[in-house]
Amino acid sequence: MSNLAVLDDLENNNAKDFLKNLFRDLSLKRLKKHSFIDFITQNDVQRIIENNQECQWVSVIFVKGENVQFIFKAQFVTEDAKHFAAKAYGKPNESKDINKHQADEFIKEFCNLMGGGIKEQLEKNGVKTIMSLPLLTRGQDDVFFSPNSSETYEDLFLDKWELQLEGKSLICEAFAEIYDKETLPIICNEVEFAEDEVEFF
Repeated sequence: MSNLAVLDDLENNNAKDFLKNLFRDLSLKRLKKHSFIDFITQNDVQRIIENNQECQWVSVIFVKGENVQFIFKAQFVTEDAKHFAAKAYGKPNESKDINKHQADEFIKEFCNLMGGGIKEQLEKNGVKTIMSLPLLTRGQDDVFFSPNSSETYEDLFLDKWELQLEGKSLICEAFAEIYDKETLPIICNEVEFAEDEVEFF
């Protein structure tokens, strides 16, 4: 391998480490700030939620720019989403005070906040983007929101982590399909996020 190829690989790995840290930090900070829960923690994935598990759902949002597409997913079971939502809304009993619709909307808005953060990262580095509305679908539909075949892009970033609250958790996954390798270092510049401008609806 030439010195130039080694350097390219190193820069590529550094860029992917940057994205990993960016998305994990962004998910934790935005969920803490906008749900008013300061004791949420973030870890590597420890929990396995089977796609056919009852009450298992996935919320998804897409951010697409020239030569790059990001997808962020939050996988959860309804009971856990109710726990997060109850704490955020100041309700003492998630089983009685929070219904499924409220829990689903809480997770969808979390995805919306993540999509906004990804969009901000791209646009402040000069990449114009469009963003979808957050979607909610069954866990078994997750297969439709997985990376495309490798022939369709030049590089792929993929990471999965867990946000935990009092024994309950949300499993987060982010991936980016990079269609031009020159785009990767461009989108990995530090930007300041306008946290005070983002609120749960």
